[in-house]
Amino acid sequence: MKTSHKDLIETLRKKKALSMQDICGDYVSHSSYSRFVNKGQTLAIDKLLYILRRMDLSFREAGLFDHNIQTSNEDKVLMAEVVASHDLKRMSETATLFASKAKRTYDIYGMLAIQLRLKMGGETADQQVQALKDYLFNVQNWDFKEMYLFTFIMDRMESAVILHHVNRTYDRAAGPYFLERNLNLIILIEKAHFEFLKRKETNHAQNMLDKLEVLTINRTFHSVQGRFTISQALHNALKENRPEDFQKIERLYRNFIVIEANIYARLLQSGYQTLQSIYQLPEINWQVTSDQF
Repeated sequence: MKTSHKDLIETLRKKKALSMQDICGDYVSHSSYSRFVNKGQTLAIDKLLYILRRMDLSFREAGLFDHNIQTSNEDKVLMAEVVASHDLKRMSETATLFASKAKRTYDIYGMLAIQLRLKMGGETADQQVQALKDYLFNVQNWDFKEMYLFTFIMDRMESAVILHHVNRTYDRAAGPYFLERNLNLIILIEKAHFEFLKRKETNHAQNMLDKLEVLTINRTFHSVQGRFTISQALHNALKENRPEDFQKIERLYRNFIVIEANIYARLLQSGYQTLQSIYQLPEINWQVTSDQF
């Protein structure tokens, strides 16, 4: 179910313990805000942006609004069509379009543009990789944004570089008292795990899996445990060459996607499909219907 802007704003306002006056200031009337929240009345874009600025959103929190905006239009479909077309001219034009919609360099539109440039290959991709390296390798402590951006170019990095940055980020960010940050870190480590499996560097892959296990310490985060269980099952099946495990993997994934049905489920699916040609893995029917459970 798509979350509305009013629900996101109210949720974050309460989380930050901000009053209506704190976020409305003297620019947005309290009655306008109340109608926006309680009756779904449209709020002028300048007033909406004013409220967002007053809330002092983190990158992750701002990204919630970016994602919500993206899911309310056809840009996701456009992105998929352009990538599938392999038409470099169209990819370039679409990357320019997304970049023009971006309010920040690394908001959802900025990242879509970056991903398209990387998929174009050649000099365009090389320039984008260099721009990301120039940014990432000059940031002392990576947060969600940096972790996510690094996954875009991880396949172009030497294994030693991947290990260095994942270990460094893990040593700083992992911990049972930083659960939200752990969820961000898991995206980075899972990507590294799949990357090392692709390279058949099983020792490095095991190192990543060990880190994932530590991050499942709080079992109340069922999605974290579910992702680790699938990654562990896949890792063991590849390492020990046990084809019978893939029925278990399919069952785990299909249960997980019914429960989560979000970016984490898609990342796991994408990782499996990438490894398929390397290890000649069996096909998995990813389509799930409610009567199957």
